[in-house]
Amino acid sequence: MEKFKEHIRVSILAEVDMLTEAITNEQNMRYPEFFIFEDELIEIRKRFITLIADCMTSSEEERVSRAREEGTAAGYAMSHSNFGSLDMFVREVPHYRNTIGSFIKYEVIEKNFSVAELYEILTILDSVIHDYIYFFSNQYVEYEKLVIARSKEMVTELSVPLVSINDDIAILPLIGTIDTERGNMLRERVLREAYDMKVRTLIIDVSGLQAIDTFVAQQLFQLFEALRLLGIRPIVSGVTPAIAQTFVQLCVSFGDVSSFSSLKLALKELFRRNPDK
Repeated sequence: MEKFKEHIRVSILAEVDMLTEAITNEQNMRYPEFFIFEDELIEIRKRFITLIADCMTSSEEERVSRAREEGTAAGYAMSHSNFGSLDMFVREVPHYRNTIGSFIKYEVIEKNFSVAELYEILTILDSVIHDYIYFFSNQYVEYEKLVIARSKEMVTELSVPLVSINDDIAILPLIGTIDTERGNMLRERVLREAYDMKVRTLIIDVSGLQAIDTFVAQQLFQLFEALRLLGIRPIVSGVTPAIAQTFVQLCVSFGDVSSFSSLKLALKELFRRNPDK
């Protein structure tokens, strides 16, 4: 083992607290809001600096493995605790390079190490920091994907509400657009809820749809057929002149599914036929 690397490793470990404090002070000046999380961040910074020290005498494979382990753990903890944005933590990287780099420079001059030895030490420093930040950042990316997926799922679920009118009648107002994912969710949730609610008639109001094409029509007809299999009568409301013309142009027919120009007319007709409801 090269003695100059071992010396740098031991020297950094001996001054972990001092180096951590210097980096923490720099970050607190830049981001005062970090101060309330100082205890948690100090522990992560200490572990990172300790990692840098230990990697001075490790093989490249060991360095990458340790950086993956520590960076992933720190990134997961930070991203899931909402301490700050990824940008804030990435901006901390220069403080490590400058603070630890200056410390290494002092030790190199003090011990009269060669330029080649200094270059090798700084190369290791940059490599460890780069790998650590890469694995650290990946956890933020994965967390953002998770948040987006959950938000999308919530929006999709809220986009297919079933509104009960009475024991026998419910309304499904369709708003926005219908893609493949929403179409699948539409059938799955509507059929389950309509069955659980024991409705006999479901009014599908299409006045809020942004566009109706062949795909949307196919999704609606699949829903109609599935409702019939459950013994539920589908009715369509909100058929505007533009929507009616679109269906004619697409050569689409509702078949025996009753349709109305407005939800009000659909309900009026249902109550006329069933005055006791």
